[in-house]
Amino acid sequence: MEELATVVKRKKNKAEVKIIRHSACSKCDKSCSLAGDSHDQEEIVLEVEDEIGVKTGDQVLVEMEKGNLLFATVVVYVIPIFLMIAGYFFGVWIASLLNTQAAELAGIAGTFAFLILSFLINKLFNSRLKEISSFQPKIRRIINRS
Repeated sequence: MEELATVVKRKKNKAEVKIIRHSACSKCDKSCSLAGDSHDQEEIVLEVEDEIGVKTGDQVLVEMEKGNLLFATVVVYVIPIFLMIAGYFFGVWIASLLNTQAAELAGIAGTFAFLILSFLINKLFNSRLKEISSFQPKIRRIINRS
């Protein structure tokens, strides 16, 4: 995935860059009620590796490997859904072992318990992935010098 960014601050081998995120409706000049406030743009400031020597104010191309982005997407979005489904069936299974009539309630409780577990897993993955350099975005090239 590639994004255009502007260098805000320069450090030793890193740089802080500002990326302007656009919604799907941001390029639309209509002000429809369906889009709500999604015509707005959001700025994100990231610290990225700088292997080419950028300067403050440069417009650069920032890239993250597609495979790593796909893996992170699965961890953040897909694993919680599967864990919630598994939590429901786990709760129902526990209720059947205990011969209780509240199988549906136990399934719902299991869903919430496994959802919390998925948040903890996401937090663990996030802290581990921050340490792996291949999961960090990098500046690939300078588009415009300041």
